[in-house]
Amino acid sequence: MSEKYDLVVLGSGPAGYIPAIRAAQLNKKVAVIEKDIVGGTCLNRGCIPTKTLVASASLYRHAAMAKKFGLQGSLEFDYSSIARRKDMVVTRLRKGVEAHFSHLGIEIIRGHGDLRTADTIDVEGRGIHSKNILLSPGSVPMVPGSMDQPGVLTSRELLAMDTLPESLIIIGGGVIGCEFASIMASFGVKVTIVEMLPKILPGVDADVAAVVHKALKRAKVKIHTGQPAEGINITKDEASVTLGDGTVLTSSKLLVAIGRKSRTNDSGFEAAGLQMDSRGNIITDSSNRTNLPGVYAAGDATGKWQLAHAGSAQGIAAVHHMFDAPPRKINADAMSGCIFTFPEVAMVGPGEDEWKERGVSVKTSTSRYIANGKAVGMNETEGFVKLICKEQDDTIIGVQAVGADASSLIGWAVMAVNAGITAADAASYIHPHPTLSELFMEASEEMGYGAIHG
Repeated sequence: MSEKYDLVVLGSGPAGYIPAIRAAQLNKKVAVIEKDIVGGTCLNRGCIPTKTLVASASLYRHAAMAKKFGLQGSLEFDYSSIARRKDMVVTRLRKGVEAHFSHLGIEIIRGHGDLRTADTIDVEGRGIHSKNILLSPGSVPMVPGSMDQPGVLTSRELLAMDTLPESLIIIGGGVIGCEFASIMASFGVKVTIVEMLPKILPGVDADVAAVVHKALKRAKVKIHTGQPAEGINITKDEASVTLGDGTVLTSSKLLVAIGRKSRTNDSGFEAAGLQMDSRGNIITDSSNRTNLPGVYAAGDATGKWQLAHAGSAQGIAAVHHMFDAPPRKINADAMSGCIFTFPEVAMVGPGEDEWKERGVSVKTSTSRYIANGKAVGMNETEGFVKLICKEQDDTIIGVQAVGADASSLIGWAVMAVNAGITAADAASYIHPHPTLSELFMEASEEMGYGAIHG
């Protein structure tokens, strides 16, 4: 039986299920092909479960500071219960997506999909035909051959554990590595980070990364930067890593967190004539179209950003293009991101370091948490907000923040950078007091006459 859809989406992560919902809202007949479970890595094995663990770790960390707030007593944790709650949150959200699909009439086709032609995907012998196809196959953890050994953990296996290791070596000091280091150290795990580059959190401004580095060290995380992992050895009871200088590190478990790579090698893309780059990423244009007519791509597999919200935005933009809805354009220089360490990091647009590498003249201003009344009352005085402005007119072109609730506060910066407002504009907007949002106002004042509170 031949079936015809307005849109078929391959993959149900944020770059797949969200554009599927938008297409259904446009009254299109939509199907989503998924061989695993709806929600992709983000919902099931990434963003949501890790941030649920972060919530438990954050509460436990705050309980340890109870005496500073004039409170008595303490909390104990049961990691198996924490893990069960994580799974419950994931299940609840996944069922919510599936229910929304049902309400909108989106069909879920279970099975492995192979792209055959520009209008056909084969799902285990069943031909699925569509006027438009959106490819959102996602990504998988990157594990070099020398590290691909039994017993080596990726984020997937670590999240599946319901007990904590006594100690953990994390190879990779990027976003994933530092987030897991923060979580595990909060629960008393002895953590060591190995990062081959000169600093942790590559891609984040050095002054911001330095705050996280200091906080991790204070949490007793050992950090080795500028040192590649030359060799690893895994036994039943121990994991060992040999660094470039010959130092040997040991722990009970080893996590490889050096990044992710596009999952584009098992869905018939090459045979169907889809153009990909040398790293296996799907090549797309500014409208998220591939070289095949009617075939679009979004998410990690495009190699542009490994961010759930970026993939969703790409997918929605693709749907608007294919169905002639009001255009959605993605400004790469206004992309936002968050890192859920303790303290949090959040940013919009390129950082100060990158703008300078591009040869763009910028100037910066900062406002520190220690000068903010709400932050002092919260006992969250670590960190700062930094505005990055064009030198010639003070237009805000980037913001980086490190500190409490930075991930929730960064929405201010998303609006500012996208709207192209100046620091003087931002300083004139009356922010409520006492709030952490005043950090942005103070940083804006610092760019002009000077911050009021230092």
